[in-house]
Amino acid sequence: MQMRNRRSRRLTPNPELRNRPNGPPHDLFLYSQSFHKAAKKLAEAYETDPGPFSDLAARPVVFMYRHALELHLKAIVLGEGGNFLATKPDPISIGKTHSVAWLAQFVAQIVTLLKWEPEFKCQGVENLDDFKAVVESVNSVDPGSYAFRLPVSAQGQGSFNVHEFARRMDALLTLLYSTADGLAAEWDLRAAGIEDEWRGGDFEPTIN
Repeated sequence: MQMRNRRSRRLTPNPELRNRPNGPPHDLFLYSQSFHKAAKKLAEAYETDPGPFSDLAARPVVFMYRHALELHLKAIVLGEGGNFLATKPDPISIGKTHSVAWLAQFVAQIVTLLKWEPEFKCQGVENLDDFKAVVESVNSVDPGSYAFRLPVSAQGQGSFNVHEFARRMDALLTLLYSTADGLAAEWDLRAAGIEDEWRGGDFEPTIN
């Protein structure tokens, strides 16, 4: 993150974990980064075959990315993000849920409250409706995060573009990582007593 001044900042994705003492819960943040890295490595293993894959062949990639998404969302909601909501979500309920669609509703509320909608964009996400639709599409194939953990059915015989899915998920997860970092920085400023100066913020995740 580069701080231009107190009224305007530009956030860039940091490939390394930031160890903010008041940042997103440490374990969740570590796990979310680890699963994202593992998902990318797994997706890269498919690069030698440019064609679509069967549903069954794609399941490990989808599960890894889905779990990374769940952990990213939980890190935001249980971290600084929850501080901006009128009522903080119940940590036990958040911890137990596997519904990324439900978790995304909280993130959308936080982005709206901070007026960060114009900058909350990445590949495939131009607005909050797109964000919720993308997350819902991931949620719908595995609402309880069980289908890809254990193959209970061998009926999936369709085709799946692993490469396109991975690109979109990489962009979305990087956006969420930048958002978590921005929320930590915003909360730091408010805790320092300069909330009025930063009201609304100038959140600019540099995601293409």
